[in-house]
Amino acid sequence: MATDLMDKIERLEKQLPRWEKGLFAAYGAAITMLGSSICRAFESSYLSAAYLDSVKNIEPVESLPGYVSLFPTITDPLVLKIQDALFVPYWNILGYLLLIVILIPGILLTVHPAWRQVSLAKRSHLIFGYFLAAWVALLSLSILVVWGPDYGLNLLVVGSALALGLGDWWMRRKKDMAEEVFP
Repeated sequence: MATDLMDKIERLEKQLPRWEKGLFAAYGAAITMLGSSICRAFESSYLSAAYLDSVKNIEPVESLPGYVSLFPTITDPLVLKIQDALFVPYWNILGYLLLIVILIPGILLTVHPAWRQVSLAKRSHLIFGYFLAAWVALLSLSILVVWGPDYGLNLLVVGSALALGLGDWWMRRKKDMAEEVFP
């Protein structure tokens, strides 16, 4: 029974280099998403300035006698294309999918019963690495929010950064205390 458990733990420990390769891929995807989000934010700011300049020159149209629409009717094809470019949800969808894909390995390494048998010292760097890559993906999502402040997402970014920092500090403190007790 004990040898079966030891064999299982050894097999799991041999899988850790594969998880490290996945972590490198997660960092690459998250950093790429962050860079493209920064570029997309600049692009959206320029497009929104052009859109607002175009829209303020359009006069409200009377659709019914005595009724003036509060919103101008846009008929200019260029302004309509700018409007379409500003409200494309694909980057957000890609960001959320990336966030989920990066979070799953970190959560599995943390809470899966099989992985909990492997010592936390051997898998803690991978866990925090995946959570840090997920934080970078979350940061890129918060950069993509251009229209109005989204305080919920910004609070989530700050709160998760604090949680990552405190968790890492607690794990290092716990590891240092274990080393002092057992030299």
